[in-house]
Amino acid sequence: MTHQLHLVFTETAPLVAAVKALRAEGVTGMDAHTPWRIAELETALEPGGPSVRRVMLISGLVCAASIFAFQAWSAVWLYPLNAGGRPLFSWPAFGFATFETGILGAAAGGFVAMIRRCGLPRLHHPFFITAETELATDDRFFLTIPGDTAPDRMRLSRLEGLHEIVEVGA
Repeated sequence: MTHQLHLVFTETAPLVAAVKALRAEGVTGMDAHTPWRIAELETALEPGGPSVRRVMLISGLVCAASIFAFQAWSAVWLYPLNAGGRPLFSWPAFGFATFETGILGAAAGGFVAMIRRCGLPRLHHPFFITAETELATDDRFFLTIPGDTAPDRMRLSRLEGLHEIVEVGA
């Protein structure tokens, strides 16, 4: 089981301030669980990894270039067919499949990037072990810190607006 600390807040401002303070101390791997979206929290947490847009662009371009190269290879070298005096490398005919495959690749890459960015699939998460976590959908704001990177409890208890600290795991 993973050791975690859940810092419970009753308001949004102390939660955002705590995230910024802990980030300045070098704490990594934090995650927030809130009843609604908090825009300041998204910028304070600084999620890592490439953005979904960038992954979609790269995967779309790679798929489009791959299908274009495959069509050119098959039409020019693999099975050259002189039909009606047209050139073997008739690139305008490759446009439809190139476009469609690029869109398909971008959609598939975006789906995979979004799933990975959300941390899925996760069949078990230590956050849901305690009964207090049900309040994350009502009126409490939770900040989850991995136990190996968390500061000591005395320093955490000095955070402004902290309601309680819940320790989960071994």
